[in-house]
Amino acid sequence: MRVIDSSALVKYFSREPGWERVEQVMLEGVLTLDLSAKEIANALWKKVTRNEMSYEVAMEIVRDIVENKALRMESQESYLMDAFKIAVEAKVTVYDALFVALAKKKGLELVTCDAMQAEVAKSMNVKVLLL
Repeated sequence: MRVIDSSALVKYFSREPGWERVEQVMLEGVLTLDLSAKEIANALWKKVTRNEMSYEVAMEIVRDIVENKALRMESQESYLMDAFKIAVEAKVTVYDALFVALAKKKGLELVTCDAMQAEVAKSMNVKVLLL
């Protein structure tokens, strides 16, 4: 089991270069935050407005995430205090810090496509898989 952040999930659902590696990691078992559903939906919205993805495809992905519970998610509220501390100390967004806090608290490796977030996690002794 690993923690996967929104950047990696967006890569997978958008079929961006390298998505196959994310899929492999997901098949091995991942945990994420409920925040991911919103961040994925927002990234897909952007792709639709830029004509990089059809509305129908994006809606199908969002529906799958929301209705079918395609991802194992935990509530972000439980990690917000730790994330805020990490964000202030490391000068990263609370959004990114939430995934670091989850991985740290669970003792799991963090899967991300965000190099800055990866460095912050490593500095906190969280194992990282940067894709």
